[in-house]
Order: sequence, then C-alpha cells, then structure tokens
Amino acid sequence: MRLLVLRHAEAVSGADLDPCRELTPQGRVQAQMMASRLESLLGDFRLLSSPWVRARSTAAELTASENEISSALELIPTASVAAVAVRLEPLFATDRPLVLLTHQPLCGRLIHWLTEGQDQPLSVAPCSGALLELDWPAAGMARLVRWLDPHTP
Repeated sequence: MRLLVLRHAEAVSGADLDPCRELTPQGRVQAQMMASRLESLLGDFRLLSSPWVRARSTAAELTASENEISSALELIPTASVAAVAVRLEPLFATDRPLVLLTHQPLCGRLIHWLTEGQDQPLSVAPCSGALLELDWPAAGMARLVRWLDPHTP
C-alpha cells in the first residue's frame, strides 16, 4: 500500500500543543499546492487526520469533500508510534492510498520508525512528508518512495 505521512501546513505562531492554532495564508497556499500534487501522484486516496485545527484545515484543502476526512487522536503531536501502528492496521485491508495528516514530532518519528525501525526524531518541514510503500504498518517495513514538499515537483 502507498502511505503518505504528511505534516500539516504552516500554522500561526503559538504553543506547539495548542490544538486550536489555524493555518497562515501561506499555509493554505502550501496545502493547495500539495493537493494538486497528490491528485496526480496518488489519484483517489483516503485521508486520516489529527483532529487539531491546523491538521484538519490542511486536510480540507487536500480533498474536495470534508466527508472524506476521518480523524484520529492517535495523530496528535504527543501520540506514540505504537498507537499509530495499531490504528493503521485495519486500514491495510485495501490497497487504496492513505494520507496521514499529523504534526511534529510524531510525523518525523513515524517516518523514521516505518523506514528504519527506530522511534527517533526526524525533522519534517510544514506541508512536507514521505511517500512510503509497505505491506503492513510495522517497524522497518516501509520503503521510502520519495520526499514531498509544497515547493518541488
């Protein structure tokens, strides 16, 4: 399955653990740019987002219908990688690509865990992430297909 682990777009300044932070105007542009890239790269994809405002707002820019967005508390910044893996398991029943919308530091930790098998920090810029291929959400099971950011084709 193709899995894109994506950090939310640029948000207004504030506390990292504030669930109510909104996207900046530049963040909305980043998300819109990413939306057009995802359509051509992934086609019809599913979206699982953190319930926090900045992630949900990014998700809303990535899809035409908010009904297509599911949310999961396992994707908030302080969540554990193991909790994300458990949440992902039932989603592997189909090959339809999945986009996870999350935050730092979880975004980088999850990418590193899936590709390298270790839960260690990895810096991921706003509205950037890793497109992975994997058969199951387990440590070291993913192959990095490519890095995505809103500025490079």
